Amino acid sequence: MKKIIIGILSFIVLAGIVIIGGSMYMSHQRKEQLYKHGFQLYEEQIATYIKENYTGVSKIEFSPIFTEGDNKYTIATANVVPVIYDNHGNKAKLGGKIGERVYARYGLLHGISDLDFDGADEEVIYLSDSASGQEIEVSKDKHLPKKAKVQYDTDIDENIDLFVKNKILKDVIKSEQGSPEIKIVYNTEIKEGDYSQWQP
Repeated sequence: MKKIIIGILSFIVLAGIVIIGGSMYMSHQRKEQLYKHGFQLYEEQIATYIKENYTGVSKIEFSPIFTEGDNKYTIATANVVPVIYDNHGNKAKLGGKIGERVYARYGLLHGISDLDFDGADEEVIYLSDSASGQEIEVSKDKHLPKKAKVQYDTDIDENIDLFVKNKILKDVIKSEQGSPEIKIVYNTEIKEGDYSQWQP
């Protein structure tokens, strides 16, 4: 009788572990999908702004999404690094420190103002509009909607201007002509680590 009871208890404990483990795994998978969706839209916002407002850009490339936290059940921070290539083969990473100036990072709370689930377990994604200071909901959008295009971005503009002045980039000019033939390489791979150490 004791063996039967022990066997039943063992089965219940094992089943509980499997259910809890499965639930945590599914929660982690859903969180990853949320981050991929949010960052895909954010990368489109950045790339669209540069494509439509700068001439002389041949390519924009994005790093993986770098997360820090335990990378299992919580993500403390998440950032991506945009890289601009000019028509002469030069490249420059947006954000970070350039000389004495420190530029904003690109990610949670810096471009993506909200990335979470609501009470009904639905995705909540808000992008920032640095020009207006408004938050734009894009939770249901598969691609960047027109309402989430930004009119100007001071951080990107000043960052690119400094690259040109320091001859890191050549012939990249702010212009309404934009760079319609630009190549854009999006990246929604999620990796753990320090985004500032990534090299294209």
